[in-house]
Amino acid sequence: MKLPFPLRGDSQAITKTRRRLEKAARTDWPVLLLGESGTGKQAAAQWVRDLSPRNRRKMVEANTACWNGNTMILSVLFGHEHRTFTGAVNRHVGLFERANGGTLFLDEIGDLDPAVQPMLLKTLDQGIVEPLGARTPRTVDTRLIAATNRNLEAEVEAGRFRRDLLARIGTLVVRLPSLTRRVEDLPELWRGVCSRQGLELEMPSDLTERVLGNGFPDNLRGLERLAIKISVWGRE
Repeated sequence: MKLPFPLRGDSQAITKTRRRLEKAARTDWPVLLLGESGTGKQAAAQWVRDLSPRNRRKMVEANTACWNGNTMILSVLFGHEHRTFTGAVNRHVGLFERANGGTLFLDEIGDLDPAVQPMLLKTLDQGIVEPLGARTPRTVDTRLIAATNRNLEAEVEAGRFRRDLLARIGTLVVRLPSLTRRVEDLPELWRGVCSRQGLELEMPSDLTERVLGNGFPDNLRGLERLAIKISVWGRE
């Protein structure tokens, strides 16, 4: 199975991360992926799914930071029945039911509205969903992988995230390393970024220095932007 390019490299940091992802994939527990923006959390989630016993089902993905309004969030997660609210002209199947038997990846879980968090916890604890307007709950068997670049412990202390939900989704925690912790991997990552963009560029001689100087707050995305800039503007 081809390793996604964010997880390639021989540095101690990424090697340890791959081992943890592989061990997590063999279980059916929720996985929480932590790390700075652009460290490859979506690719890591896909890798866990690909290595898991649920790999025959497509991973359903959603970014919770894009959701607004409790009714809409509940509908997206758990679904709704016909005419439950204004505009609900058809029955809608929520993410948990769509991912039934497979894997649900919720990115930016730290942005989930606190009012919705108890329902998510109930679904994870009891394996049921309650679509808006439904008379009876429905059983689901969905494995959750969540990700965030937020400090969830700090969010708990600030009252924005439930501690019991953090304990539930954080059964297995894997932290994706930043570029500053894996500078040995830069040549391979540079080749991977260029390949994805259809570019053939030599790695800048000062790239390691720039990374260690905190010049890449978006990590792999920052590396990708640099390659594009060089391809257009040349080395400045």
